[in-house]
Amino acid sequence: MSKRVAIVTGGGTGIGAAICKRLASDGLTVVISYSRSAEGAEATASHILKAGGSARVEKADITVEQDVISLFENALKEHGRVDVVVNNAGIGHLKPFQNISLDEYDYIFNTNTKGTFMMCREAARHLEDNGRIISISTGATISNSEGMALYTASKLAVEGFTKVLARELGPRGISSNIVSPGLTDTPMLDGGDAESLKRYGAQAAAMKRCGEPEDIADAVSALVSNDCRWITGQNISVSGGLTII
Repeated sequence: MSKRVAIVTGGGTGIGAAICKRLASDGLTVVISYSRSAEGAEATASHILKAGGSARVEKADITVEQDVISLFENALKEHGRVDVVVNNAGIGHLKPFQNISLDEYDYIFNTNTKGTFMMCREAARHLEDNGRIISISTGATISNSEGMALYTASKLAVEGFTKVLARELGPRGISSNIVSPGLTDTPMLDGGDAESLKRYGAQAAAMKRCGEPEDIADAVSALVSNDCRWITGQNISVSGGLTII
């Protein structure tokens, strides 16, 4: 995979940083896209470069169309190709339905849904044949947990985009899949009682521990590899058995 180029959004922290490191260790050149976590993105790139991998950092707000277009244009200008797009950037939200404001609605959907839509659109336009699109969703789209209406709905739309792309891009050998983490120990948990959430995650999972970012990165690595070339349009639960259908 040494000549392949991957763009990973939200690559400065948590799951995104772990995905960047894993794909770089697999031999891909990684474009680490970030909006706010500049320090984290630079730290991720430094880790990759010290390990002998190839990475560069690019600031892009995925809610801004020109930023998304420029992200792809710059990757093509610098590397000549884009083979993998991982839509990881997203915002969590926890609030009872009756207390949600329209401002919150717009904020969550602008990033989680509109931003991912624009990333998928540019991926459809620019990916090399036999490329990969992987969108990070959530097990909440199955559990429909209390207080997670906005987050769940925004990610359900992402799942719809990803599955339709699987059909539209399949003739070019491009796979399009969803990875749905369970409760994972990332900064996103800081929006609530992080320690309680981690204890709950460990108790509820069949494997009796909270997920780690590397667990999700491993699944993304597998889907990016040629071993999973015949898997497309699927939603892969990576939750340690928190979500079992």
